[in-house]
Amino acid sequence: MIKFILDQKAYPKWRHFGLLVLRLVAGYFLFFNHGLDKLLAGPEKWTGLGAAGMGSLGISFGHVFFGFLAAFSESICALLVLVGLMTRPASIFIIMTMGVAGMFHINRGESPESAFLYLIIYGAIFLTGPGPYSLDRFFSNTFK
Repeated sequence: MIKFILDQKAYPKWRHFGLLVLRLVAGYFLFFNHGLDKLLAGPEKWTGLGAAGMGSLGISFGHVFFGFLAAFSESICALLVLVGLMTRPASIFIIMTMGVAGMFHINRGESPESAFLYLIIYGAIFLTGPGPYSLDRFFSNTFK
């Protein structure tokens, strides 16, 4: 057992499965715990969301637009990462949103832990790519 744990040759095949689990879990929880309700709430919610997030950065315009982008990234982009479709562009949107969310919580004296954990998770997904168990890989192999 110890030999298997220490054997670096045993892990490459599991690395792809680990990345799949990371994408699935992070995408699921971001979508259902943070994104879906914001997306479905509509422009009134987006205005408040944009005002809160952008206000923490000193930006006083475009609140509906920025609020929609936050709702979009926490819902649609989370689903895209979950299935591994347009993974890197979707991850960038989430990373930016989580950076703003983290700053918002810091400015309010709250814990930015959740936002920064998502930022780091999606940053790692951005750097590694979606892996072979993804629609990105499926489509790239299909259209070659």
